[in-house]
Amino acid sequence: MTKVLNRLFILIILLQNPLLAQIKVTSLPQNQRDIFDTIFFDKNDYRNVELINSEWKVYHESDPEKKVAVSIPAIFEGEEYLIFEKQISLTETQIQSSQLILGFLGINYSAEISINGYNIYKHSGGSYPFELALPKDILKENSVITIKISNKLDSEYSVPSTQRFLFSSLSGGIIRDVYLKTVSTIHITNNLFSYSFDQNLSKAILNFKIGIGNSDFKTNSLSSDVIIRINLFSPGSTSAQSKGDFVQIISQEDNEVTCRLEINNPQLWSPQTPINYLCDVSLIRNGQVIDKSIKQIAFYQLKKDATTLTLNGSSFSLQGTTYLFDETSLRRINAYNKIKDDLTLIKNTGFNVVRFSKQFPNPYAVKLCQELGLFAMIELPINSVPEEILSHNDYRLKAARLIKNFLSSYSEYSNTIIAGVGSSFLPNSEISSNFISNQSNTIKGKGFLSYASFIGIQTAQIQNLDFYGIELYSPQIDEIKDQLQKSIDALGKNSVSISEVSYPNYKGSTSGYLTKYSSDAQAKYLGDMIDLSRQLKLSGIIINSLFEYSGEYASLYGGYSVNNIYKFGLLDKSRNLNTIGYKVLAAKLSGNSKVTIPIGTRKDDNPIIFIILALLLSVIMAVLINTKKKFREDCTRALLRPYNFFADVRDHRIISGVHTAILMLIQAGSVSLLMTILLYFYKSNFLLEKIVLSFGHHSLLKFISYLSWNPQVCFAVLFILIIIKFALISLVIKFASFFIKTRVEFTSISYTVIWTFLPFTILLPVELILFKVLVNGNFSIVVIIFLILFMLWILQRLLKGIYVIFDVRPMKVYIYSFFIIILVAGGVLLKYQLTSSTFYYITNSFKQYNSMIF
Repeated sequence: MTKVLNRLFILIILLQNPLLAQIKVTSLPQNQRDIFDTIFFDKNDYRNVELINSEWKVYHESDPEKKVAVSIPAIFEGEEYLIFEKQISLTETQIQSSQLILGFLGINYSAEISINGYNIYKHSGGSYPFELALPKDILKENSVITIKISNKLDSEYSVPSTQRFLFSSLSGGIIRDVYLKTVSTIHITNNLFSYSFDQNLSKAILNFKIGIGNSDFKTNSLSSDVIIRINLFSPGSTSAQSKGDFVQIISQEDNEVTCRLEINNPQLWSPQTPINYLCDVSLIRNGQVIDKSIKQIAFYQLKKDATTLTLNGSSFSLQGTTYLFDETSLRRINAYNKIKDDLTLIKNTGFNVVRFSKQFPNPYAVKLCQELGLFAMIELPINSVPEEILSHNDYRLKAARLIKNFLSSYSEYSNTIIAGVGSSFLPNSEISSNFISNQSNTIKGKGFLSYASFIGIQTAQIQNLDFYGIELYSPQIDEIKDQLQKSIDALGKNSVSISEVSYPNYKGSTSGYLTKYSSDAQAKYLGDMIDLSRQLKLSGIIINSLFEYSGEYASLYGGYSVNNIYKFGLLDKSRNLNTIGYKVLAAKLSGNSKVTIPIGTRKDDNPIIFIILALLLSVIMAVLINTKKKFREDCTRALLRPYNFFADVRDHRIISGVHTAILMLIQAGSVSLLMTILLYFYKSNFLLEKIVLSFGHHSLLKFISYLSWNPQVCFAVLFILIIIKFALISLVIKFASFFIKTRVEFTSISYTVIWTFLPFTILLPVELILFKVLVNGNFSIVVIIFLILFMLWILQRLLKGIYVIFDVRPMKVYIYSFFIIILVAGGVLLKYQLTSSTFYYITNSFKQYNSMIF
């Protein structure tokens, strides 16, 4: 017996904390030596870089003895803290005679990093790359790296927030390479630069800010002279086109040196000719090179003035696609190979810019963009954040820190970057404008062009902002032109762009573009949008997206999928280039011959199941009424004289239990069919998705999305739930009756509840045509108002039945019922407001919906 109790106790403990029983961590395909990019990792003869992706251990913080072996990248699901640990072997020479730097290409989300038990860095969040110089005084020959990682987001202070709309999925963990860099004690810490041209673009003046660290300065405060030698190599050349030596006295631990270099007749970078120079910066001490850093530099002039946008003196327009890539979903292919294949295809399609929407990209992708001839648009993963949160000073400060951090990180790899503040901002909002202006000021201070994306037409100028993007969620093209013209008139055509145009493909290949949300309709829509952007001479257009991608939750607007795949992409995982959408897009971007899209015939989206169920339920109800006189009389009295009918229930007059049971099934069918029709009609509704997402529960949204996109299953599930609802309402009323003297049998209460919902049988003929009426579009608001009033009538009937069968004063029932409804609804809303800022997000959703172009 004791053994049984002990086993039961252990089982209970494990069930309470399943993470102790099993840590679900997945290792992803590793970086291979054959694709190790020495320039990307800044490895050369004077600085060594070693990937340390193997032989890591991971464990839950509450059970440090139970460790699981993994390799990096490694991911986990959930919001618990997991600890990654690795032991590294160092020599005494490495520790004392060099500087060790620990580098991370991406951690999601937040992390605390320790060396040998000493906490050296707290990463507040974001998957951008960063490096840490390891203090010598805490290193040992067998040092242990410990990283405590959390994937938890919140609704107010994290970037992104819990309510992230149409984001690509991204699991928690160490999602990219970890490396150990060994450099000289006197070494280059950063190599930042800017440049300017003369009027004819025949001369470029480079201004360098080179950071030099001296890790020995704390123990040996002697000054040291070094020479900074800068060599600039044109493509394919072994001799420097421009060079210079600069003498600097290293007199402190951290030093910054400003250098100036001129280059005559630079070869200019452009999407057509992506020419990249190699910039070799060496530190020379006592005639010996002690450190060297090599990076790529592209010379170009992207100039925006009051009327035009030019690249290298010629008119230019941004033609791009969003790229939402979930590196953590890969199981067979390496992330580097996947990114290279995708970006190469984007380039070959004819795009000249990639918008890394709603996420911090792999830095290797940014480097590839420069090499392929693609501008990289990188942004804060801020989307649909309410004004109440944007106005918080703490949130603004965190956003500013993130901008500084990610720009400093990515500028190490490329300078072909346009930086964004975020997306789905409310247009013409003073709070949003102030936030954008403040963050854009940080971006401009780093020397980058700035952009922000709005969910409606922005007409008010925002200080420091260069590009105003407009998001379009498949509105009618006829409505777009006039609205965009308003923004152009207020801001200038060179400042306005379409930052995200989405047209989902729910139906796949059909007979033509007259069928909405088909692949043909998608091709026609996106082609027309490209033509419109050129006609209006906008600064650019971004397609969302060339590739389909999987998201954090099952979307309504993106189309339900078991794997949360959003159906915006022109290409699926097979990358079939023969689809009509891809052919049209490639032809539009490259200016090739026109691709013919078949017109086809319009197909109505009216599931026959709605008509069959409505007819079946109507026939059953009609047969009962016409064959059973008693049932017909009861229905008439319950509908027209409910007080008298409920009095009969109270007085135990004869009411057939069989009739009541059949009526309950018919009513459950009517209510289920009504809700199924409404959910199916709003299955891709932007506002409904945003409202449900405001509660921060992806499982709830998945359930609603599944029911909305599967009407047969929806009807069956709701039918069962409605029957359960009848029983629950009866139980609640029975429980409440214990607080009064009058006792009523549960059967009478059940009869009252069931017959209360009798008016739903009247709606059966309406349900035959309801979907058609809603699709018409002219009466949808009327239908919603009618249904709200109808539900209030049902509530009034229920309350009348309660005060009649319990023989209490009507006002008492109304007051207590109203109080309970307010208490429950208010309590739920308060709970979610405190935990998820739900009220803020719901009100923001309505504001966004009112601002959208339809």
